[in-house]
Amino acid sequence: MIRYEAEGIEGLSDAPRPGSPRKVTPEYVAQLGEIVRLRPRSLGLPYSLWTLARLADSMAEQTGIRVEAETVRVYLKETEIVLSRPQHQISSPDPAYALKKRRVKTPAIS
Repeated sequence: MIRYEAEGIEGLSDAPRPGSPRKVTPEYVAQLGEIVRLRPRSLGLPYSLWTLARLADSMAEQTGIRVEAETVRVYLKETEIVLSRPQHQISSPDPAYALKKRRVKTPAIS
């Protein structure tokens, strides 16, 4: 017999599916949002930028919940945070650095 005929409209809803419960809690997501806004060095970590893997490791140490870097990316995206590749800028304490840098960029005319 068809479920609809036996149970009506309630018979059309899916039955619960087996599977493991979610590891990530709302508290985890809230803490992730707080941590990603901080600089790693301010937390005593030996690097200056976050990567998804570093965030996953740091969150595992703090919460005991171990997830893949991709899972961290998904939860960050839900909170509208996207980690991008860092844009490195080369600088120097040399006071004449800007002048020297311009000289290197302009081609020499013979």
